[in-house]
Amino acid sequence: MSAHADGPSDPTRSGSPVPAGAGALLSRNEVEMLCLKAARGAGMSWGLAEEAGFAAGWLAARGLDGAGPMLARLRRADDGTMSQGNLSMSPVGWASDDKTVLCPIAVGAALCDFANLPETTMADGPLKIAPVCHPVLLLPFLPILAACRSGAVALAASGCTVVVTGLGQLTGDVAGLADIAVADVDLSPSPAAAPAPATRFQPASVPQDVSRGLDGFAMRTTVPASVASRAGAGAATSDND
Repeated sequence: MSAHADGPSDPTRSGSPVPAGAGALLSRNEVEMLCLKAARGAGMSWGLAEEAGFAAGWLAARGLDGAGPMLARLRRADDGTMSQGNLSMSPVGWASDDKTVLCPIAVGAALCDFANLPETTMADGPLKIAPVCHPVLLLPFLPILAACRSGAVALAASGCTVVVTGLGQLTGDVAGLADIAVADVDLSPSPAAAPAPATRFQPASVPQDVSRGLDGFAMRTTVPASVASRAGAGAATSDND
């Protein structure tokens, strides 16, 4: 990280600096803002960047790592291994037109937009989405889909299955899903489980290298200081009476 990014007036920072060699327990809002700014720096539109921040914060609020998978997703887009095509959708399968890896944020936003439409009915079998990077980032978008089905939605990928209710409750192999970098995803309806008692989760620690990586993307939204910008700073006249 540059000296500029470490400065006290760093416009991209959402929380306290992360101590050297340690992680930081950031609030949901801090994780959301950090990832939103990083997503904007990586070239996402405002709408998708807000969805990216929401997804990372949703996971963090449940004691899961949202910042790490988000950084990995942004790096994948940065090195050109992310789909640049349109999303082709049908009631039985979604894929990118260029047959490359799909962004989980774009897919998640589309699932919400089409939650009451034929493209997400899952009436004739699982909705197959292929392939998606870091599918754990899809989980925050599934409660809306589940609520529209008056039940729950099961996400299966690489042998891991996680069930998400309309209230945002999670059951299944979440840890295994979090370790998956790229996989085909199947979504299918699941019976709604009885509401579980409310649980207070310990926020997931954001490691220093993840925080710095996200800060690096966020810094792309700023304009470096220059002699010209410094010369034009401040009032043009004196305010002394």
